[in-house]
Amino acid sequence: MKRFFSYPIISLTVWSCLLVVEAAAQPLLEKKISLRVSNERLDEVLRQIGEKGGFSFAYSPDAIDVQSRVSVNASNQAVRTILTDLFKGTVAFKEKRKYIILKKVAVAETSPPESFLLNGYILDYKTGDPLTNASVYEPTTLASTVSNQYGYYKIRLPTAPTQLQLEIRKEGYLARTVDVRSRRDNTLLTLELTADTLMALTPTTPRTLARRDSAKSTLEYPQVVLAPVPPPATKVPVPQKYPDTTQQQKNYAPRTFQEHLLKVRDGLVYAFSSTRQAIHTENITDTLYRTFQASIIPFIGTNQQLSGNVINTFSLNLVAGYSLGVDALEVGLGLNMVRWNVRGAQLAGLGNVVGRDVDGAQLAGFGNITIGSLNGMQAAGTFNITAEDVTGVQIASAGNAAGRNLRGWQVSGGLNYARTVLSGHQLGFINYADSSATTPFGYLSFIRKNGYRRFEISTDELHYFSTTFKTGVPAFYNIFILSFNAFAPGKPLGSLGYGLGTARLLGRPRPRSWMLNADLTGSRLAIQRRFLRQERVHHYRLAVALEKKLTSRMALSLGPTFNLLRSPYRGLVASEQPWIEPLWVGQPSGSRRTYFWLGAQLSLRWCNKTF
Repeated sequence: MKRFFSYPIISLTVWSCLLVVEAAAQPLLEKKISLRVSNERLDEVLRQIGEKGGFSFAYSPDAIDVQSRVSVNASNQAVRTILTDLFKGTVAFKEKRKYIILKKVAVAETSPPESFLLNGYILDYKTGDPLTNASVYEPTTLASTVSNQYGYYKIRLPTAPTQLQLEIRKEGYLARTVDVRSRRDNTLLTLELTADTLMALTPTTPRTLARRDSAKSTLEYPQVVLAPVPPPATKVPVPQKYPDTTQQQKNYAPRTFQEHLLKVRDGLVYAFSSTRQAIHTENITDTLYRTFQASIIPFIGTNQQLSGNVINTFSLNLVAGYSLGVDALEVGLGLNMVRWNVRGAQLAGLGNVVGRDVDGAQLAGFGNITIGSLNGMQAAGTFNITAEDVTGVQIASAGNAAGRNLRGWQVSGGLNYARTVLSGHQLGFINYADSSATTPFGYLSFIRKNGYRRFEISTDELHYFSTTFKTGVPAFYNIFILSFNAFAPGKPLGSLGYGLGTARLLGRPRPRSWMLNADLTGSRLAIQRRFLRQERVHHYRLAVALEKKLTSRMALSLGPTFNLLRSPYRGLVASEQPWIEPLWVGQPSGSRRTYFWLGAQLSLRWCNKTF
């Protein structure tokens, strides 16, 4: 029986403790009370407020007229709201432990202040609940703030403008614009937002029109243009947060490539940003325009905490910069990061990161990353990466990448990658493409779909057995050779070589067609077992071969070869002890170091499906 009653008692005790902790953690100014008095002394009203809220007031009777009579009619209102209505901005208040300290606001005898403090609450229009993490900003000065867990906000605004507006934004709610009429300090302005129950078929972005520059020191306000809301009868599907890209992946590069680049960009931004700045980025879809901005790091500059929502004509960054877009020029000593598009030039000591498209030039000491398309030039000390199409030139020491189509040139000392090369060329140490309509030039070129590849086993007058791999395109391919003779007398131990070649199809493409090859190769021969320590012996060969397809994947080739052998050894090939017995061009002798001859090569080839 005791055990039966113990669990409810324990649960009730724990629940009571949680309520006490929650109440203790709530700020005094945010406590909600109900009070109705009429024509009461101020000190008596303060006593009743403190009694209902569980705290005390601390103030000087000389500073506050406690004998004045006031009336209060509040129902479930925050203490902050009641005090603001009670003192009308003449008294400042702040909380400390179990006390709320009241202090009379000094009246300035000089010129009016340049700014004033506006505060209040942001509530849900339907339920009246406070809205947490709502963005409040003024579009001219870019002053901004975020509401706290009680929906409370506080923002400092200029007093000079005759027309002052606040923009209130929160994800999932309709945007609201409010005129600020009072310029008195500590003005309380409560705002209500309506939930957005209709979602557009495609995301629509409200935009602000650019301000015209003026030599006069006047303030001008951008005009906010909101997209029309569909009528209630319209049935609009809610877009997925992560859309299905299965169909897109059939025609374009894998979306995961862009997603990885977006993570890189977001990681760089979040490294410099705070939670409040991230909230602004999520809430505010408006576009602001500025002619010039300067920043030390993201969100510490002339665009303040709204850097990610501003398109700049000119931008100057010291360590790192972050903006919505650039329309002319951006210069930075470190990183330049842009959420949307760049139209013009980006110059960075370290790197440029752009979330959408670049129409112009990107120059960086280390690397450039464009998550959209490039129309222009990318040049970097290490790498250039564009997730979508490249129309123009990419130049880097280590590598270039185009996620989709390449119309232009890729030049690097390392790797060039493109999904489809439509025009221009790839020039680099290693070139890779899924398909190419042009010829790549490099030490190793691999075209996956419509490239030229051969793996062959051959024999000739110099080597009994050779393996060769050819890769590239028919017009220009790379050749890798490994040959050996299995310690046969009168023959070199083996050789290792590299070369270039070209092939031409004879007649119309058929399953068993003919092809003509011309290969120029160079090899280093192994005369002694200590291959790396011996004197270098080089063999150069021009081979012309006629290839006949036996099946779609196998071919036989035969043709003459023209050979040149250069050796530091005199008499490497002597008539009294023949080493090779081809058709000599000039009889070999014991004093010669250079040899010419005509030979032949027979090969069995395994072919790729395209050629």
